[in-house]
Amino acid sequence: MRRTAVWTIAPALLVAAVVTASPSSAHLPTAKTVGSVTTITATQSGTAELVLDDDATLSPRAERNPDVHIAGSGRLVAFELTRRDGGGDILSGARLPRFAGGGTVVGGSTTPPGSCTAWPSNDAALQENCTDPSPKAITLHEGYYHLVVVTDGAPVRITLTLHGLQTARSMVRLQSSLRSLEATLPERESIGSSTLTYGTDVNFAGASQTFSIVAARLHAAAPVLASSICSRSDSGAPPPYAFSAACPNGDDSGVSWRISGVPEAQGGVVFVGSPTGSSSPDGLGGSFTDNDGPRYLGGLGVWIAGDTLTSFGGYSSNIAAH
Repeated sequence: MRRTAVWTIAPALLVAAVVTASPSSAHLPTAKTVGSVTTITATQSGTAELVLDDDATLSPRAERNPDVHIAGSGRLVAFELTRRDGGGDILSGARLPRFAGGGTVVGGSTTPPGSCTAWPSNDAALQENCTDPSPKAITLHEGYYHLVVVTDGAPVRITLTLHGLQTARSMVRLQSSLRSLEATLPERESIGSSTLTYGTDVNFAGASQTFSIVAARLHAAAPVLASSICSRSDSGAPPPYAFSAACPNGDDSGVSWRISGVPEAQGGVVFVGSPTGSSSPDGLGGSFTDNDGPRYLGGLGVWIAGDTLTSFGGYSSNIAAH
């Protein structure tokens, strides 16, 4: 039976409001001015404080964005620029691992925004009619911004072209280091011929966020397609089938499925990044189910301590019905 690549993961780079205190005067001497062409260099994960002297725009394209370039070796390289002094302005990008295509995906606060009309009134809305116009640009308004860069230790160069700024060029080096770890999520036990599991355990204390990027090859016409994600904090070796949909003694972070072509759980296979809360999961993995037999293409787990990437609060990929 011919297999068709119907599932590949690509972070949706969700836009989420970032609510923080307004910057104090202590930010003024340390914030680096962003230029119309800004180059960010790093050899490890870290953060920096930046300032935009005027509003700026970038292309809204999620893939092959002409205004965002990420160069350097390493598996996953991701960055996020979030406005500190009010508003939800954000720009984020990631250069994906090779098994997930190796391309760069970009997201951010796009304009124009969508609008909703309530019926019969805003105070007693029984339904809402919403419009979501095609974005014209990613817009970053004047103000102070917090930059987070995540890489697995290889030198990286991120070049941003921001339209509308007066300063021509700017070079940015990270001001503070950030602990992070990237680990391959290998294929593990299979449950019959229809379900496979994947995952790994690491020694990483104090995680403030975890997320994974995975890719699998599934049959579009299979009667049942499903996936799950699982995080664990085992003191020793996890049990067999630790990263199955049941996730014994672990934290089942999400399950989604499609039965007989009818989309469920947001329309397909959905993975959710896992802010860890009070626990520090050492294990991260999950499973795929395909009645006609899934094929695992690869996975990567990421652990971060001391900061988070808001845009990786969730990411998803839907199963194409063809």
